[in-house]
Amino acid sequence: MLSHHHPDKLNALADRLLSAEVTIDRLPVVMGFDAFVDESIRIVGQRHSPESYQPMPTIADFGSWANAATGQSGLREFVCEQVTAGGCTVNMGDGIATFGFPLTAFSGVGAPPHPVFADFIAKCEAVHSLGMDPGRAIVTEFDDGKLMFCSFSHFANFTPAYLREQFADGVFRTACEQASGIALTSWSVYPYMTECWKFLVEEVLAGMSHRPHFFFDLADPASRTADALVEMLDGLKGFASIGRVALSVNGNEANQIARALKIDEPGSDAKSWERLANEIRMRAEISETSIHLIDSATTATTELVTTVSGPYCIKPKRSVGAGDRFNAGFFAGLLLGLNPADRLRLGNASSGYFVRRAESASWSQLIQFLREWAADAIVS
Repeated sequence: MLSHHHPDKLNALADRLLSAEVTIDRLPVVMGFDAFVDESIRIVGQRHSPESYQPMPTIADFGSWANAATGQSGLREFVCEQVTAGGCTVNMGDGIATFGFPLTAFSGVGAPPHPVFADFIAKCEAVHSLGMDPGRAIVTEFDDGKLMFCSFSHFANFTPAYLREQFADGVFRTACEQASGIALTSWSVYPYMTECWKFLVEEVLAGMSHRPHFFFDLADPASRTADALVEMLDGLKGFASIGRVALSVNGNEANQIARALKIDEPGSDAKSWERLANEIRMRAEISETSIHLIDSATTATTELVTTVSGPYCIKPKRSVGAGDRFNAGFFAGLLLGLNPADRLRLGNASSGYFVRRAESASWSQLIQFLREWAADAIVS
């Protein structure tokens, strides 16, 4: 059932977060494993002067230009607007750490770390690079979305044998023993991640003294086969034996899973997204599956399915990492034991703040954003 903008529910959630602020530093989180150096660019549509240009506005415009060059050639100028820390572990982790949760990240930031990760590292309790260098992403931003071109072939070295060597000192296991939540991101960019998950379940995390929340994110699996996606879903079952498992995907990723499972893709209505979320959850045999879109989010648990509208932003200041900030808010809701609808509201608020400010919200800023959202006082 779609839940629209309810000021009373948003204010009640803000009150709940205010009272929970004293507890979040007692809910440690472990995250892994990716890191990227993101170069954010805009394609020049029309240059007016050496200092002034009009960006190409939409992905459709870019596609039309590229299509017109078929059989010929084409050249467009791009402007690199900034170089930032990226990757789902880093982006979601930045959200979690900025909230105030103690974060230990096992993330390939480089050894020594690439300078772009300095701010992220400073927010964490500890960051372990696992001897891995970051990937590289050329992030092409448009008014209606983004196209990402990534280089990460060295991630193929991330195998069970490699992890066995890296985790031999017991630091990862100890961190997980102390964690309230464990988030493993960007399955799609690691060719052997499903095998690594099996290694974690059978050799690293077996016999833990508590049942933490496990959270999984895929990143766009367009380059992976349907069989690999099905194997990935089967791999989640192992974690369900040692904790409570949530999978979070965006609409594009959810559709790719639907095609791999040979089930109907959703339409534009909330009920069809709810049906898909629940079918994925049941097929994976996990506790919860959430799907986030640009203007709403859906989650399916073993007890209920619900959809909550979000604070849609017409022209975001930054869109890269918005889904990761949704995940940060949603995961925070899981750690705090919020009900499913409030978990979605928290994810939507975290993402909504980020796209308007191009930075993660602190806990107090998140509370204030919820109150402004309730009062219809945020800029679209």
